[in-house]
Amino acid sequence: MAIPTPSVSRRLRLGAVLVVLLSAACRAPAPPSLERLGRLPAGARAQAKAYLHVALVGAGHERRRAALLWGLAASEAGSPCSALTAFRIASPPGGRARLAARRLAAALAKNGRPELWCRAAAGTWVNPEEREAFLAGAAALASSTWPPCLPGVEALTGEPRAQALAALARTGGAGAAAARRALAVEFPARFERLLAGEDVATASSSLTASELVVQATAWLASDEPARALAAARRAGPPGAAIAAEACLRLRRPSEALAWASRLGDRDVEAWLLRAEAQRRIAWAGTTSRRRGLFVTLLEMAERAHRLSLGSEGRGQAGVLVAEALVELGRYTEAAAWLDKAEVVREPRAEWVIRRRMLLDRRPGELPASAVVSTRVRRLAAFWRATRRSDKTALAELAGSGLPDLPAIWAAQAAGAPRVGLALRTGGEIETPPAPRWVSELLAFGRTADALLAWRADLEEEGVTGPPWLAFLAAAQLPPLDAIPLLVKAERRLLSGPWQGLDRSLLERYLPLPWREELERAAQRSGVPPWVLAGLVRQESAWNPRAVSGAGAVGLTQLVPGTAREVRRRVPEWNGNDAILFDPGINLTLGGLLLARWRGDFAGSWPAALATYNAGERRVREVWERTGRRGGAEFVESLEIPETWDYVHRVVVLAEGYRLLYWPEGRAFPWT
Repeated sequence: MAIPTPSVSRRLRLGAVLVVLLSAACRAPAPPSLERLGRLPAGARAQAKAYLHVALVGAGHERRRAALLWGLAASEAGSPCSALTAFRIASPPGGRARLAARRLAAALAKNGRPELWCRAAAGTWVNPEEREAFLAGAAALASSTWPPCLPGVEALTGEPRAQALAALARTGGAGAAAARRALAVEFPARFERLLAGEDVATASSSLTASELVVQATAWLASDEPARALAAARRAGPPGAAIAAEACLRLRRPSEALAWASRLGDRDVEAWLLRAEAQRRIAWAGTTSRRRGLFVTLLEMAERAHRLSLGSEGRGQAGVLVAEALVELGRYTEAAAWLDKAEVVREPRAEWVIRRRMLLDRRPGELPASAVVSTRVRRLAAFWRATRRSDKTALAELAGSGLPDLPAIWAAQAAGAPRVGLALRTGGEIETPPAPRWVSELLAFGRTADALLAWRADLEEEGVTGPPWLAFLAAAQLPPLDAIPLLVKAERRLLSGPWQGLDRSLLERYLPLPWREELERAAQRSGVPPWVLAGLVRQESAWNPRAVSGAGAVGLTQLVPGTAREVRRRVPEWNGNDAILFDPGINLTLGGLLLARWRGDFAGSWPAALATYNAGERRVREVWERTGRRGGAEFVESLEIPETWDYVHRVVVLAEGYRLLYWPEGRAFPWT
């Protein structure tokens, strides 16, 4: 073979280099990429341009992801037209669609014309809830010229219709009076906010009876029962059903019964309203009158059930029948009713099941088809073991790893010193990685956007378990905001068992942000700090600025008038109720009230807690009827479901606080 001379070899190498250089010169430049964006320019507008470049000419697999970022940046820059185009390309799913809609709506609110709101509503990526909000935005901007992109006001519903009616009423044109009247009828709670300076009462002065019924229904839907009752009264007989429902909401059962009695005798709704009013009258009646009142309730509920064949009220009627039978001591019949599928689905069915377990002296058994809470299942286990004197079952319940009242009562009955419980410490909690798109948003500094969309995805998909822990790790929420999400991550925090649970999770579920003030208040009032901590966690979730609808304030949710009963014990209170928001003052007063009520009930903490929630009169009746003892008979005889739940909740929370922060403290009954 011929060997090339050196001059030929050099020429070949030079040619190869030229070929490489020519190839490089002719090769197309690499497409822009999210990964190669590097340091983003400052400002939302410049960032939108950078993302736009990738969305239009970048790699195919990156274009939709870049378009979402482009749309978010464009929204932030106040460019809704650009954002609309970006989101159309991105077509974001799930939580990202909710995020895009929220950011776009904010941009449109600052710089949007009706047609842009309509374009947003027409987006194929927009879900029905956001579509309605976009239509409402367009309707709110309507003037004397109706936006051609909007359907007629008669075709709109919900918020878009309210906004459209208000816009038409403001025009002063030919249809303004009719729009104002319709707004007063259909959206009375919104009327004065949508039409500033106008009065809904004046606009309602000439409404017909049928219009007043619609208005009363709307008031009731807006949780304004007093105004619903006023409108229903003006409507006369056609408004009787709404008037009865409003009276029930206002806790005026006798008046509700009178209104319901005006309805026809073959009307299912009428008999259901009568029965519900009678139920409340029976519970408010004296012990000597109750049996007769429950006999009447049974007759009404059975009549409602006979008429409800195939109707939605059948389950409600069945629960009322079962409740009346329980209170009349006809437990076997009640159990048969509570085993009906349509009955056990009703919200009150569990409460009636619990009442039957308490009053029926046979072993506690649940109906075969009942779907009940963990607490009621544990109560059933307690009654069953107690009434059979089954020490093994009692010990098993006591050692089941949750310091709730059923386990505490079981431990006492079995002679155990306390509920057995051990937490796990020192281990790592495994959490899954964040979805790729979340990591991408986080990497580009869009933390709030990532968290909003990620949370929406988790909630809409009904996710539970470790993914919520991953979300919480990224969100770094304050302890109190994290509590509801922690329960989604680990259901055992709420319903147990806590045995083997990671200690750090329980500490996040039971935070102690005001420990120093709480311990001082506990010392001044004589209430163990863990008891006061459990009460505060239930009352306000440690929010010192909390205010209830009844005017209760602060950490322990004090009603100022009630707090004054122990004011002399707190000289720092100068008569100004604003000081009740001070954590130290509030905790001390709450502790003093709890200690006083405990003294009034022979040292019973459950009775004191029940009184803190419901007031002394109603608790005193149960206390006397159950032999003046604060055990299982007393707690399970509490007739107000909220108070029953409150006592159970505070006890388990207090025991949790004792276990975590004061492990040397005495277990329940605490002193």
